[in-house]
Amino acid sequence: MIGKKGPAIWVILIALTLSLPVVSAGQRRNQQQQQQQQQQQGQGQQGIGPQVKSKDEADAFNTLQMEQNPAKRVELAEAFVAKFPDSEFVSYAHTFRVTAYSQLGKHKESAAAAEQAIDTTIKFGEKLVAKADADAKLSDKDRENIRKKDKNAVFLDKNSPQFLTFMSQAEQRILALYQSVIQSYQMLNDAPHMIEAGKKALGFKPDDVNTLAMLSNVMAERPPVNDQQKTEQMKLAEEYVNQALMLLPTFLSSPEAATLTPAQKTDLTSQLHYTLGLIYLHQKRLSSSQNELMTALKSKPNDPITYYRLGIAYVQEMKNDQAMDALSKSVFLKGVSEANARDLLKQLYIQKNKSEQGMEDYVKSAGAKIGQ
Repeated sequence: MIGKKGPAIWVILIALTLSLPVVSAGQRRNQQQQQQQQQQQGQGQQGIGPQVKSKDEADAFNTLQMEQNPAKRVELAEAFVAKFPDSEFVSYAHTFRVTAYSQLGKHKESAAAAEQAIDTTIKFGEKLVAKADADAKLSDKDRENIRKKDKNAVFLDKNSPQFLTFMSQAEQRILALYQSVIQSYQMLNDAPHMIEAGKKALGFKPDDVNTLAMLSNVMAERPPVNDQQKTEQMKLAEEYVNQALMLLPTFLSSPEAATLTPAQKTDLTSQLHYTLGLIYLHQKRLSSSQNELMTALKSKPNDPITYYRLGIAYVQEMKNDQAMDALSKSVFLKGVSEANARDLLKQLYIQKNKSEQGMEDYVKSAGAKIGQ
């Protein structure tokens, strides 16, 4: 099946997870000293995040975090979860399982680990919110009495920069985990589970452009065989991709997109127009399909699959000369669409020229015009 695949989400997950500092008993003591200083200054607000409860826990997590071999990392992560089931680092251990299983090509196991990582990340966030809500109700006298009993007591403020930053990072991890589930099922060619994961992700954050882009693309690339189901799926996919296109300008100028390279921003723009063009192709809205695919090529003029889909849109409207040009460019650029594009181009070329003679030169000539 010819279809586009997005970036490897597990690479993003590794980056998000490795942003954790190495933890140690010494660091824990330093944190407690910082907390005491803050309390003396009347603050009582610590850096938000998971805390180790023992040296054994810290050592086990550091060993896991530093391990590079994916098979060994799976073993260490599962041992950590089994030994420290109540650890605040459990969600990170599950995330290491996600990335390691992906690297090992065990996509079903990676998807299951991602679901566990999502669940534990959400629960830890809920725990922090509940504590912050409870702390907000405390009077100054209540806090003073608590500090008398526990000199290391800390109080969370939901409006503090530390709290907001941590929760934002947790949200990014959850969305990346959902997207890793989608990609895992994509590798397994399991469209129903891909779509299910995408809808869960949108339930968590309905306006996430990356999720809307991934889900609409999956739905467009893998239409059901049943005509009624296909019609319904394309209608929903069209809603998703149009929502993403509407949100795209704001997203690209937001802090959330600040880490994206210009090439990644261009790819996202191209993908959305490509997806909409493919949806229109399924719906037999051929002129609209051609326009969207051409718009995608303006952002990314060297994409063979887009040229292949454009060629099909032209064929279905009997625009054979335009179809031959688009298919030739797909052949010239090679990739997964080359064989299909070549077969269709050959039929059209022979129909027009009565033989294959000169077809390779025609392909080279069309390829030389790419990007012009």
